[in-house]
Amino acid sequence: MRQLAIGGVLWLFLAGVYASAQVQVSAQTQRSEFLLFERVDLLVTVENVGDTDLVLDNYDGQPWLSFLVSRHSQQNYLPVRPERPATFSPLTLKAGESKTLRVNLTPLFSFRQEGEYRANAVIDLPGQGQIISENTAFNVQKGQTVWSQAHMASGAQRVYSLVRFSPAGDRTLLYLRVESPTENLVYANIGLGEVAAFIDPEVFFDPQGNIHILHPFAMGNYLYTRADPDGKIEHQAVFRTYREIPPVLRKTDDGNVVVVGGLEENPNEPREKLSDGQIAKKSDSTPAGPDTMQ
Repeated sequence: MRQLAIGGVLWLFLAGVYASAQVQVSAQTQRSEFLLFERVDLLVTVENVGDTDLVLDNYDGQPWLSFLVSRHSQQNYLPVRPERPATFSPLTLKAGESKTLRVNLTPLFSFRQEGEYRANAVIDLPGQGQIISENTAFNVQKGQTVWSQAHMASGAQRVYSLVRFSPAGDRTLLYLRVESPTENLVYANIGLGEVAAFIDPEVFFDPQGNIHILHPFAMGNYLYTRADPDGKIEHQAVFRTYREIPPVLRKTDDGNVVVVGGLEENPNEPREKLSDGQIAKKSDSTPAGPDTMQ
């Protein structure tokens, strides 16, 4: 058995060496800390180091790109079973060309436990073997739930939560999570922006089932967010304390929600969007394919 195991490893090694004469692959995440159910983007760089053009394509029903994910348990890393297959369009690489693909691993593996993870990208070259990238490590954490409430949406009960999470030590973000425990489904897990420590947000639902959130992110500055019942952000605005009166959320007689007090920043003034790179479209929940960056 030991000889067979060694032989298998040697075969993989030789296959990788042979194939790597044409292709090299690397994988990395942009940060090492992620919130539970947050999208985990893996940046996969594929380089054609050969002298001829190359087309990476699916073969005999097998995708040309796949992934290995494992989770640390006691003294070992145990494989995480994929929950759905990934599909990728063919990738053409000219001689000497490299391309980077951004792949959301979360819908493929549905990280449901906090812990330490490792991920590898695998390229399958028919007749030449597989090329496996070095592993990239990342952590998945639960964060701190500061507000949670069940609310009816589309005839079923969903749980809406606001979670504090610090992907870096110097700032804390506020996330909106929308899930259906009975369906074991997470509709959204979206970063709203930075949040000031130890101050709870204000939250109201309107008659249409939209959720309205107001939270401070700096001294005298507040971020207002309106999201639909699925957690998709429809509007964000910055308010600041004006004449010592901070903004607050209030319900009108018809049940709608408005911001009272404070002063809204001029929406025509260009400013950096606090939620850039964090707001996921509804289509992000399905692995339609990677984003390609040249």
